[in-house]
Amino acid sequence: MSETERNFFATYEDFEAHLMKLGLFHMDLAHSRIDAVLEEAELKRPDYPVVQVVGTNGKGSTSSFLSAFGQATGLTVGLYTSPHFVTPRERILINGEMLDEEEWCDVANDVMECGGKDLTYFELLTVMAVFLFSDYEVDLAIFEAGLGGKHDATTAIERDLVVYTPIGLDHVDVLGKTLEDITRDKAGAMRKNLPVITHVQPEEAMAVLKEEAQKVGATFLTAEGTVTLPQTDRFGLIGAHQKDNALLALAAFRQLVGIYGWEPADIMDWDDVKEIGVADAWIAGRFQHVPATESLPELYLDGAHNEPAFSVLTAALQETGIKPAVVIFGCMGNKDIQTLVPMVEALTKGTILLPQFTDLERAEPAARLATHFSERAVVCESLQDALTRSKEIAGDNPVLLCGSLYLLAEFFALHPEFLQR
Repeated sequence: MSETERNFFATYEDFEAHLMKLGLFHMDLAHSRIDAVLEEAELKRPDYPVVQVVGTNGKGSTSSFLSAFGQATGLTVGLYTSPHFVTPRERILINGEMLDEEEWCDVANDVMECGGKDLTYFELLTVMAVFLFSDYEVDLAIFEAGLGGKHDATTAIERDLVVYTPIGLDHVDVLGKTLEDITRDKAGAMRKNLPVITHVQPEEAMAVLKEEAQKVGATFLTAEGTVTLPQTDRFGLIGAHQKDNALLALAAFRQLVGIYGWEPADIMDWDDVKEIGVADAWIAGRFQHVPATESLPELYLDGAHNEPAFSVLTAALQETGIKPAVVIFGCMGNKDIQTLVPMVEALTKGTILLPQFTDLERAEPAARLATHFSERAVVCESLQDALTRSKEIAGDNPVLLCGSLYLLAEFFALHPEFLQR
């Protein structure tokens, strides 16, 4: 193999250009490509414990809690999540930290050498995570599934545990139009003798998960009654729903401790691990508080983008007593807009600002979105325009920005200083 072929990407910019060419939203539902690369690298069964987190809502938060429990125990933890806000490097973390561009370029070349030229966008990043976690000799790797379960790239990896967060109606154009259909697709991540664990689920989803686990011979577990959360107000993620996510993550971690016999480092005990874990868990854009600045109002950022997520967001606002004076909202064109609009309008008695997305074809145009709202909705030419107007309208009162992780991505592109805790 020539040096030119080995160095498929000379710079990180070359790698990013290749990702852009692949297309963020391109999907090809098969495992054959990723299987071939992982087998060539002898990483089909990674040399570290693997947890896959599957579901509709709460995947990122549950993964973050699980990572925090591992780190509090003294483990080196690899975390793979999606989507990113500003740079793909946000998706692969070692003990919560991004890796530098040179490392990304090196591992991308390693993947190409193993036959990765035909991988899709999400497949390439998934394989890179597998490689990087091996390079760093992690003690635990957590892979958040992307879309579904049966065909998801993360399902191609041999895993030690599958964690199911709450399942709801989303991506109905790909996964199925009913909750049962969507759950069956996500249940496709199950394998014989592979433990799966869940907690809060709609009744229909829980029934399907149990049925599919029995069919394939997976060990089905529930979190309730197996662990208890610490009595503390120090939660890194806000909202009653986050306690359910933390409980699920803690129950999953307990299963892994039972398998691998991990013990807390130094002089800590398991109570310390639990308290540190729930306090240290954090992920951008999950009911994230941004203090007011000269140019920004006091903001709450939340990636709620479907009916279950908006129900959770509504409950979090009620629990905390936060009453947004303004809501900034935007969504993708494939969402159930008729269902979401009344939920958005119920979040505030004030103005609803609808910014036009920047260069995102999948986004619902702001002018068309406005036709579904009452006269309280105002179209803005950009997110910057909406932020400026919201500060003028809200004064010292809080503003809520929600509706899509891609809208949050535009905010973090404008204000990357809030991307880290």
